[in-house]
Amino acid sequence: MHKLVLLPALILYMIWGGLMLSGCAEQKSDEAMIQAQIEILQNAIETHDRGQFMDVIDTQYRDQLNNDRQSLQRMLMGFFFRYRDISVYVSATQISMQQIRADAQSQVVVTGGKHLIPESARHYQVHSCWKKVSDEWLLSCLEWQ
Repeated sequence: MHKLVLLPALILYMIWGGLMLSGCAEQKSDEAMIQAQIEILQNAIETHDRGQFMDVIDTQYRDQLNNDRQSLQRMLMGFFFRYRDISVYVSATQISMQQIRADAQSQVVVTGGKHLIPESARHYQVHSCWKKVSDEWLLSCLEWQ
């Protein structure tokens, strides 16, 4: 008999505890949000998901080759056509924050090929600029060496 009474009380306690924990959960920091956006870009490239990639790009995007958002999209489609398998490894990301702008420095290795074995691999030092638009961080500029 005690088991039947204890079960609803236990369920109510778990629900209440979950609500209390979710209310106390901290919002993601801006740095964590930018890091998540970088991971979305990385995943989008590896899965050839143009839409997911472009969702992270600011409308005013520019890079060191003077590509705008539309040119970047065309370049991305060319990479997807050329390389069936693309892997992106991002490490050592350092993010410096301003109010609605941030800069990130990363080490990036990109490999690509038409088959299982990569045909090419390149290492880049990447500087990315991020702009906060409606509580979302978007990539606004990119430079690489």
